[in-house]
Amino acid sequence: MWGTVLVLALVAATDPVRLGIAVLLISRPRPMLNLLAFWFGGMAMGIAAALGVLILLRDSAPMFMQNVASTAASSTIGQIRIAMGVLALLTAVLVAVGFSARQRARAPMPSGDPSALALQPSTQTAFSRLSARAQDTLDSGSLGVAFLAGIGMATPPALYLAALVAILASGAAISTQVSAAVMFTVVAFAVVEIPLVSQLAAPTKTHAVMLQLHDWVRARRRRILATIIAFVGVYLVTTGMGV
Repeated sequence: MWGTVLVLALVAATDPVRLGIAVLLISRPRPMLNLLAFWFGGMAMGIAAALGVLILLRDSAPMFMQNVASTAASSTIGQIRIAMGVLALLTAVLVAVGFSARQRARAPMPSGDPSALALQPSTQTAFSRLSARAQDTLDSGSLGVAFLAGIGMATPPALYLAALVAILASGAAISTQVSAAVMFTVVAFAVVEIPLVSQLAAPTKTHAVMLQLHDWVRARRRRILATIIAFVGVYLVTTGMGV
């Protein structure tokens, strides 16, 4: 059981979506506190889900997981994944287009040129307003947003489901099973824990590295966000077509 859970956790730790969110959090004010809030959210969700399955739903969990697995393999779920993937790809395009438009808006324009002034949009589009609000949310540095992001990205559902199946099938004592589930969640969040532990061990060096990374990511945040959303879209479409 331990070997299976560890391998699944290591695979979950390389999840590019969680890595991308961690990178975006580094670009916010108070990056270490945001990473810590993100970690707390993920740990709370992962451990709560494990306790719910392993303790509260212990008797009915195998049948429930079998039903979930059969439902996930249905064609309807595949169509839903494809639809969500297409929506994510469209969102990535809008984010990328918004980035390009913003770059053009920042370009210097000749003063007093009526034709140049006429090219400037008089009103903001709905997407630009939504994008501005999202940007304000990122810039606010709210720890609550990071905590909610951790809850939403606690663990990849398929890998976590496979880990819980392996844990339940082991027949080990409940305390051992809970410990294995906690280990899975801890290892899965290694991408967040490494900089946090580094901050405790070498705060000065970590601060300098995080500051450089913060500046680099902040200058490319919209591009990174568009790339992450596009990756999620491709993943959903690919897995949906494979169902």
